[in-house]
Amino acid sequence: MGVRMVMESAPLVEPLSILTEAFLARLSAINELTREMREVGIAIQQFVFLDNRIFIEPDSVGLFMRRFGNQLQGIRYVPSGKFTCNSVEVRGVDVAWLSLVKEQDK
Repeated sequence: MGVRMVMESAPLVEPLSILTEAFLARLSAINELTREMREVGIAIQQFVFLDNRIFIEPDSVGLFMRRFGNQLQGIRYVPSGKFTCNSVEVRGVDVAWLSLVKEQDK
């Protein structure tokens, strides 16, 4: 049920130290969003902290869109093999899910 693939990597950035304010701000943002997502019943599949990304279960996408759709900033689709990694940005955190690639009608 849980496919755990990381389809793309974030651009190279300076490594975060736990002693920096950037680390604390990033950790706070991802924790706050995760907490809110769990409170409304969105199933978290995986965290990729270095890429600042939360993967959710595909079954939770509709609920995620209803609850956070007004906060979406960037939408990206990256096909890879039989899957597409769909990701959006909410409050500076990428939220992603995998879906099967759909074949175009010919």
